[in-house]
Amino acid sequence: MTRWIEHVGVLHVHSVYSDGRGTVPEILAAAREAGCRHVVLTDHDCLAATREGWGGVYDDIALLVGCEVTPRRQGHVLLLDVDHCDGYAARHNRATLDAVQAQGGKAIIAHPMGADLPHLRIRHKPWFEWDHPVVRGLEIWSYSHDWVDRVAWWRFPFAYAFWRRPQEQVRGPAPEILATWDRLGAARPVAGWGGLDAHAFRVGLTGWTIFPYARMFGFLRNHLFIPEEALRADPAGAVRAALLNGNGFTCHDVLADGAGARAGALLPDGRCLQLGQSAPFRPGTVLTLSLPRVADVTWVENGRARWRERCSRLAVRPGVPGVHRFEARLDGRPWLFTNPFYLRAEAH
Repeated sequence: MTRWIEHVGVLHVHSVYSDGRGTVPEILAAAREAGCRHVVLTDHDCLAATREGWGGVYDDIALLVGCEVTPRRQGHVLLLDVDHCDGYAARHNRATLDAVQAQGGKAIIAHPMGADLPHLRIRHKPWFEWDHPVVRGLEIWSYSHDWVDRVAWWRFPFAYAFWRRPQEQVRGPAPEILATWDRLGAARPVAGWGGLDAHAFRVGLTGWTIFPYARMFGFLRNHLFIPEEALRADPAGAVRAALLNGNGFTCHDVLADGAGARAGALLPDGRCLQLGQSAPFRPGTVLTLSLPRVADVTWVENGRARWRERCSRLAVRPGVPGVHRFEARLDGRPWLFTNPFYLRAEAH
């Protein structure tokens, strides 16, 4: 029987290799302080960290090095398994993804809705190229974008409160993004994760840092489930596979630590699926969710809320094939979002 290890970490981090303010050793130290076991570094249009040999495992922290590219200002995409990204920013989306595919790379779409905040010099177009096979996932929740959107210029008088307790200000995954994710999953598995877009920006000459890495690494984290043998053999490779396969959940850990949450799909033949896995639909399948505390839980079936209950344990029986996932909220605030189980209708 496979023993699955919970592996907590963060996605979408920038360093001094692009427009972040921390060196790789500083980012690793921050991850260690925050209790993270993996970090995905994605500097803008840059793989200098790869060229300098930074990918690997450092004191039990797996560091994956990818990059973030902006094809002709038409959205942002995180790339993994690429040796170069030269010229990608000058191409349109399809040509960029074709080039990624040619070198065996994979893509996770960053902040897919984009942002238009001219007062903060942020103009990011939404993503639109979803059907390409290298697209293996998307950020269902971009924490920085969510927070920045809430501190638009007319809210500046409350900026300190927004900075002091961001968890009370952010809104969570946009319904449009969740709907896109559910729609994509109907055709093929697409992983959904939380991304930080962490830069540790400093304010002018004050030296004050907006969300230092160690603090931000405790906000929104991804809890991966990785087979123990795979983790022992190749930690960084096992983290990569779990990210691309959607084996886990995203949690707003600053509200409450989601460690220990578990979900499974028990099939009538006795097999149990991990999050992100697929199987033919069978009547009698039971989906379960166990949480470390009571929350307001929603079972989402094929993009629609199928059941809501305030509980710490839930078991449901899907009556139809499709994409099945769970959401949980604490006092109305977004907390935990699982990747789906894919129960497919059999072809006849």
